Amino acid sequence: MKPNTTSSLSVWLEYLEMIHPKNIDLGLDRVNNVFRRMNLKIRGVKFIVGGTNGKGSTCAFLESFLLKSGYSVGLYTSPHIISFNERIRVNGKDISDQEIIDSFYFIENIRKEISLTYFEYSTLAALNIFANKDLDVLILEVGLGGRLDAVNIIDADCSIITNIGIDHVEWLGDTRDSIGKEKSFIYRKNKSAICGDINPPDALLNYAYKINTNLRLINKDFSFIVDQKNKSWSYFGKNYNFRDLSMPKLFGNCQIMNASIALSALDSVYPMLLTNCEIISFAIQKVFIPARFQVISNNPSLIIDVSHNSHAAKVLSNNLQKSNNFHKTYAVIGMLKDKDVREVIRLLSKDIDYWYCASTYGARGLSSNELAHIITTSTNIDVNSVFTFLNPSDALNVALKNSSKLDRILVFGSFVTVSEIYRVYSDKL
Repeated sequence: MKPNTTSSLSVWLEYLEMIHPKNIDLGLDRVNNVFRRMNLKIRGVKFIVGGTNGKGSTCAFLESFLLKSGYSVGLYTSPHIISFNERIRVNGKDISDQEIIDSFYFIENIRKEISLTYFEYSTLAALNIFANKDLDVLILEVGLGGRLDAVNIIDADCSIITNIGIDHVEWLGDTRDSIGKEKSFIYRKNKSAICGDINPPDALLNYAYKINTNLRLINKDFSFIVDQKNKSWSYFGKNYNFRDLSMPKLFGNCQIMNASIALSALDSVYPMLLTNCEIISFAIQKVFIPARFQVISNNPSLIIDVSHNSHAAKVLSNNLQKSNNFHKTYAVIGMLKDKDVREVIRLLSKDIDYWYCASTYGARGLSSNELAHIITTSTNIDVNSVFTFLNPSDALNVALKNSSKLDRILVFGSFVTVSEIYRVYSDKL
């Protein structure tokens, strides 16, 4: 039985998970057909944000910069940590259940015989909501890849690729060149294109030049300098040069890179959108995004982080080493089977003393026994330091019992693993 406008959001989301035979079904034909039927009038300046890591943070910086500059902003991101509403934000606030339900109902009546995935349905719902709000700016985060991702039905004024790492090899290929090519298809002819990768793959560069984008590269067309002594940093671009900016409250040097990429995007659409140094410095301090090396409890320190690929694992390892004033590190880890689990483990093996493996479920799920086997066979990690649990909560409870106030506990891996723990602590934050 189909839901209607009086059905709850949870009922609708369950329905969306059932109506398409595949969770991931890349391609634009189906979603484009429904989009045309919706006949939306989407105005405003449009940004699309892709890349292997840093997409969410870059979106958050860009949203904050624009809101503090006085613009009305719609933000679409994924996945969510606690509630689906987090995916669709208008002017810094999550959209209501009823507005999402009304959009779902509209799409359901429009799509007719066309089957849509959960993500495609969600993307169209966000676009419908944004069109009805008549916003100044839209920021849309790519879900997977770029070329065949549902977000790519929109022609952006500025397309951003944060970086290129090895991830989603089943769909995007197993080299940086093949992955870079897939992601580069969010770029548009004669429009602004940003790349924050310090060594962009040739395939990305070739495509950007082939279609004649206004390509801006980190350390060539924009850059930043960190002043550790004065705890500030400066951005240098074509139209904007901002000095003595506030440091991000988000942990890690990578966040300054993400903020710079967001500033380059603003720089590239000048003078359509305007801002100044004072606004940007203030906006930087207001940016928060959960589960990015976030400390959610103390004694022992409890850190959550959604690092789940090799590129992110390098950043996580660096963050752990920078704050290494603890006796032991306990890790609660849950991963999906389509990730390069062995490489993630290898990169973090020197930073973690005890591994508490939790199962993930569904078609992409990896059992705790499988995860433990990978850990103990792909590294020199002592088998006696690896343990298995049915879920993250059970793993964390044992870690809390076994650790002391001088230790730290890291919960990391897939979003489903981290969100289970974050949900328990969110009311206390």
